[in-house]
Amino acid sequence: MDTNRFKSSHDFSNIQKNLHNNPGYHAESYGQQVKDYMNDMKNKNQEPTKQGFMSHAQKSAKEVWEEIQEMASEAWDKNQNESQ
Repeated sequence: MDTNRFKSSHDFSNIQKNLHNNPGYHAESYGQQVKDYMNDMKNKNQEPTKQGFMSHAQKSAKEVWEEIQEMASEAWDKNQNESQ
C-alpha cells in the first residue's frame, strides 16, 4: 500500500514552485476558464453570467481544497507513524 501519495507539486514550503506546477492558479488561466465558460454557455443557448462563472470557480476551488486536505492528512498520518 502506497501511503506516500503527497505530491511534490503540493510542497507547502515552496509557493512559487506550486504556482508553476499548477497553472490553474494563474490569472491567465482563469481568463481562459472564463472564455471556456462563456463558449460552453453559448453552446447550450444559455446566457453566461459572472455569478454563474463564480459558482463554477467556487466548485473547482472546493474540489482542490478537499484534495489538499486529504493529502495533508495523509502526510500528517505518515509522519505520525514514522515518529512513533
